Amino acid sequence: MNLYLDSRNQLISLGFKELVQTIFGEVSVEWHAGNPKMEQAIYEKKQVVVYNFSGNYQEIENNLKITPEDTDCIKVVLIITGDVSSLPKLVSYGVSGFIDVNCTLKELREAFQKILHNQNYYCELVWNQILNQDEEISSPSEFNLTKREIEIVVFLLSGKSTKEISKELGLSPHTVQTHRKNSFKKLKVKSLSELLLFEMENQVFKK
Repeated sequence: MNLYLDSRNQLISLGFKELVQTIFGEVSVEWHAGNPKMEQAIYEKKQVVVYNFSGNYQEIENNLKITPEDTDCIKVVLIITGDVSSLPKLVSYGVSGFIDVNCTLKELREAFQKILHNQNYYCELVWNQILNQDEEISSPSEFNLTKREIEIVVFLLSGKSTKEISKELGLSPHTVQTHRKNSFKKLKVKSLSELLLFEMENQVFKK
């Protein structure tokens, strides 16, 4: 796996390297400042780009805009400091993970396990921004979602996998996938990233 780390915070980034090596084995590391120059993906070798956020939202957004759309990489934002209110918007540029630098080792491990297995991970700082937006709130009933579909969508928005939802609700993974497919169709979304953007815009599942 190739890991591209923001060079402005090397000690923290080195911690990421060690953690990822512990979980996934061999990792190559390159430092970047801004938009990284990544290698062409070979077979299923994962490429992960970590951007440090210290209030530099516009800089990160600009860098993401010029990243080729077909680049086979996972994009992560490491939150060090600054106003995080705009960070959820970066999902539309392919960011699949937001990690708080002050998180515990257990949380960090969970974050990378989800991100590197093609799941989204949103730390509490970012998730709270999504839930606390002061926009008009819609209701799940407006989209004809069943009670079970609502439960599963809420779990998905909280970052849980199909396997975790299956265990939580006592359902088979196949049943969870079926409810997920049906709820996505009703909400007119095609992925977890689109589901998050939908929630940001409509506040359907805000508690």
